[in-house]
Amino acid sequence: MAGEADERSGRAAMAGAPSQGGPAAAPDPVRVEVIHNALMSFIKEMRYTIIRTAFGPSLRERHDFSCALQAPDGELVAIYQDNPPHIVPTVYAVRAARDRFGDDLHQGDVILVNDPYVLGGHMNDVAHLYPIFEGGRLIFWIVIRLHYTDIGGMAAGSITPDATEVYQEGIRIPPVKAYQKGVANDAFLDVFFANVRVPDERKADFMALIASFWTSEKRLREILDTHGTDSVLECSEVVRDRAERRMRDAIARLPDGEYAYELNLDSDGFARRWIPLRVRVVIAGDSMTVDFGDSAPSVAGPMNGSEATAACAAFVAVKGLLDPGPAVNGGSFRPIRVVTRRGTLFQAQPPTPTCGAQDLMHRATSVVLGALAPAVPANALGDHCSPGHHYMAGHDPETGRPFIMYDSPIGGTGAVQAHDGNDVLAGFERGDHTRIMPMEVHETEFPFLAEFNELRVDSGGAGERRGGLGVRRGWRMVRGRGTLTDMAEPSFTPYHGLLGAHGGAPNTTVVSRGESLLVPAEATGKAVRFPIQEGDLVQILKWGGGGYGDPLERDSRAVLEDVRQGYVSSRSARELYGIVLAAGTVDAVATRRLRERLRADRVYLTVVAVDRDTLHDQSRLWLLAPEAARRLGCGEGEMIECIAQGTAPLRGRVRLCSGQAAGELPSGPFARKVFRAGAGARVWVRRVFNPMQWELGSAWPSPHPAREGDS
Repeated sequence: MAGEADERSGRAAMAGAPSQGGPAAAPDPVRVEVIHNALMSFIKEMRYTIIRTAFGPSLRERHDFSCALQAPDGELVAIYQDNPPHIVPTVYAVRAARDRFGDDLHQGDVILVNDPYVLGGHMNDVAHLYPIFEGGRLIFWIVIRLHYTDIGGMAAGSITPDATEVYQEGIRIPPVKAYQKGVANDAFLDVFFANVRVPDERKADFMALIASFWTSEKRLREILDTHGTDSVLECSEVVRDRAERRMRDAIARLPDGEYAYELNLDSDGFARRWIPLRVRVVIAGDSMTVDFGDSAPSVAGPMNGSEATAACAAFVAVKGLLDPGPAVNGGSFRPIRVVTRRGTLFQAQPPTPTCGAQDLMHRATSVVLGALAPAVPANALGDHCSPGHHYMAGHDPETGRPFIMYDSPIGGTGAVQAHDGNDVLAGFERGDHTRIMPMEVHETEFPFLAEFNELRVDSGGAGERRGGLGVRRGWRMVRGRGTLTDMAEPSFTPYHGLLGAHGGAPNTTVVSRGESLLVPAEATGKAVRFPIQEGDLVQILKWGGGGYGDPLERDSRAVLEDVRQGYVSSRSARELYGIVLAAGTVDAVATRRLRERLRADRVYLTVVAVDRDTLHDQSRLWLLAPEAARRLGCGEGEMIECIAQGTAPLRGRVRLCSGQAAGELPSGPFARKVFRAGAGARVWVRRVFNPMQWELGSAWPSPHPAREGDS
């Protein structure tokens, strides 16, 4: 429907059109693999050049950068073990550079872009583009997207929850030549480094990147000389065509139809309120449309993105779900059309702040995975995305220098049908992006002492398959003063489980000061330059993955082993899994009785079709009779989740309705699409369990439900 597409104004297609042409003689498959692996090898060498020469710990230790080879039109040709959410949006950067410079491109140019309305991420992630010519013809782009620990702006580290416009987030770079024909553009570079903190380290990291470009060009020329330019170009196209065919075959095996899901951000950085992300996925034959158009309008704080944010999220989710094994390239994205709408979170307009866009992208990946879970139950997984950003910055009195300590540790992955989630391990979408910075590095470079780095008990979502555990990391400030900034999503709402499983613990940061336990992000879930001082113990508590399947179906021996290993508490074993332990073993009789009682106590409501979904301030309300709410043990404004057979849970807040029948659940059109069920279907309804209520006890922030009249 062209009219609808024009109205939504957001068709995003990262890849070029499918290749055309007849079945000319196919290249020798052995030669194709030899050339493809040669290209992968030179990208690998690019990565290691940066790792071995970079100064900043975020690069040399965390590998917070990605490298790629891209076609002249920007389509992704090859990456190695890089971070797809990092590198995939550089397709848009290449196109922006070509629009800006046209034919004024030359060998030796290095073009920088970090415009978030182009790349769809935070401005710290700068794309560096290096064109490769052969015989006067542009044949490839070598691309590196690198996270600078600081890119300027009003806060150390640049990523700050209280930004209200993009100008506060750092220096915004449209396509600019930092090198022209191999000669440095000193005027631009002087301005750039004058606007970032700790400029000596930023300059050193930039020169490590330039060295990587020079090394990579040399290796690529060797490949072209060995195999011939036309042969390399032909084989790179064959690999992408092959990826396209695989993806089309995978999509064609799915049931045609429309799938839907929604989840929520916890806040925009200023107000604690739900901000819904909604997606409709339409599968038709061997192609797919992923429509984010019904998501919330852009917000006052920095949790906004662009078309690239939505497109990258959709492509990463679909690739990971349907074709996870083979290497990533642009061919896989050709069958997928992504739609956004102007003015929403996924088409924010300048000067809307965007430094939370990377977190938005990870949540958008989750909403696509939730929508497709009923279509691919064997590959579906519990929620586990969004790494978050943690900054401790200040002035070290011992060195006399400012410091910015950046950490973004990983949590647990979501469980799948075949096995539990992984504990403290990067998920499918992150590549070789180290997420556990060695704490010894922090100790040597910053005024902190590492006190612990351990698994977070009960953080994995309870299910027949348990979600992976998150990590608990603690640093004590040993000298000076500083500030703590924490931006992560979600920080109040647990990640969701699948098919009846519970979600994993959300992210938070706490500070122990003497006998007090402080929660810097109590108001919004995002700490804004919270003052820390000598003697404070800063603890980062990272999320756990969502579980998979009914927790009462988990093997009692697996629960017992989890308790013995310290992964699951005895309280969790009893209340969530229905396992009764006695003298270090499972009491089989008592366990059977407890599980029978827990099943009998579950509340099921009948779907009643209504014309409209009940929303307040864009977020979902569930109308419940007071009797139904009493059975659930919840009150007005509390969070519940509704689980239809074979689906991810649809969450909302309770709105008590005295005229509502006790056994009914009024459900609008979108809710029924998520349930994949019509009127008369039975839906399991329960309060959302949050492990942080046990973990932090009285320190856990008091509930602040959305009520009528709230902003």
